[in-house]
This record gives sequence, structure tokens and C-alpha cells, in this order.
Amino acid sequence: MSARFGLIALLLFCANLSCNAADTDNAAAQAKPVLQWCLHHLPPRHSYLPGQQPTGPMVDMMQELATASGFTLTFSPPTPTSRCLKLMEQGKTDLMTGLVFTEERNAVYLMAPFDEVRMTSFFVAPHSPQLQNQQGLRGRIVVLTKDRVYPPSFMKLLQELHMQVVWGKDMESALALLLYQQAELYAGPLHYTALELQKNPRFKTLKLNDWQLPSDPSQQSYLAMSRHSPHRDLWPVLAAELQKMVDAKKTHFY
Repeated sequence: MSARFGLIALLLFCANLSCNAADTDNAAAQAKPVLQWCLHHLPPRHSYLPGQQPTGPMVDMMQELATASGFTLTFSPPTPTSRCLKLMEQGKTDLMTGLVFTEERNAVYLMAPFDEVRMTSFFVAPHSPQLQNQQGLRGRIVVLTKDRVYPPSFMKLLQELHMQVVWGKDMESALALLLYQQAELYAGPLHYTALELQKNPRFKTLKLNDWQLPSDPSQQSYLAMSRHSPHRDLWPVLAAELQKMVDAKKTHFY
């Protein structure tokens, strides 16, 4: 009998240890700050369709960053960039990726670079001249979008090449200007534009030009945290861990 009671006591003791360990793990998970990443569908960096969890290399990067920095990562519903920016300004979401640096944004967000960005990829229509080199841009009509940030170095180049700039209020209207021969070229972000061409049948004849300007190291993509986030004290740790990932070449998506 004593052996039987001893076995029961041992089982109860082990069960208690397991419960305590589970309670400890749950408490540790609950103690972690929870940060929301505001994002949308932008393949190939991240795919995020309604009713599905986001997937893709940038999602993997952000999950690794969360683990290294000691926070739990959650996702907004699929949200357009313009809406995410407003939510960030109000402190209603915590993180965004893929932003271009401006002094105005730096005043509202905490920002750290992690990848190059291609805001100035050229797209052409059937009537467009074939671009083979930079001099082929001279005197051409290019359409840009008012809701995008273009690097100062790129805008300076347009002036030096005496290019005529016309403006669309957004990407769709700018691409329409190219399609209907109001411009010869469109310059805009590579991944966003490729997605627009893919989902909008009216733009099926537009395509990425084979030749592109050389990569500009000064054009960087930034991770941003809202300065009104309740977890902004975590930023130094987050930025330091992100830099380790940059140094390890884990954040390159082109």
C-alpha cells in the first residue's frame, strides 16, 4: 500500500510541476508587450488576403524581430498604406514597414532603415520609347503620383535631363495617363506598381522597362514605430535587434 500511495504522490507532484511550468509559460507570454503591425497585401514581400494569416519573407522577418526583441507580434486587418499612416499618427497601431524617410515622417514616427527601396522604377506602354540607358530619358514626359515620396536625387536627375513631369493624384490615375498617351513613362515603386498592373485588367499592356536606373544606396526602406505607441520604450531594443538582422543580411527583399 505504501508503494502505491508513494506512486500516487509522485504523480501528483509531477503534475503539479507541469501545471506550474505551464502557468509560468502563460504568465511569461502574457507579460510580453503586444505590438500590432499595420500591413496589407503586397506580394512578394507579404501576402495578406482577407480571412487568411499573412505570409511571406517580410512576415518571417518581423516574427524573428519580435522574438529577438521580446514582444508578441499581431497583425492589423489588411489595411491600405494611407490608412496605416493615419493610424500610426494617432497611436492606434504600432508598426509599419517599407516607409521612405522624410523629416515630416521622422517627427511622427521612430524610424530605422533595413532594406533598399525602389521608388523610381520605370514602367512603359506600347507607345513608350524603349529605354536603353539614362540618356534615353532626356526630354521625355514622365508621370509621377502626388501620394508618393520620391527621393530628392531622383527629382534632381529629372531636372538635369530636362524631363517634363505630369502628376496623377494616385497610382491608378497616373497609370491611366500613361495608358492614354498623356505621358511616355511612369516612375513609381516596383512592388506596388507590379501589384496594380496584375490586379487591374485595363493596364495589361503596361510593363516594367527592361533597363532601370542603377540602384541608389541612399534610397532605403524603413521600419517605423508610432511615437504615440504605448510600447515606444521598446524601440531601442527593437532597433538594435533589427540592425543585427541587417548585418546578418536577413532583411533584403529585392
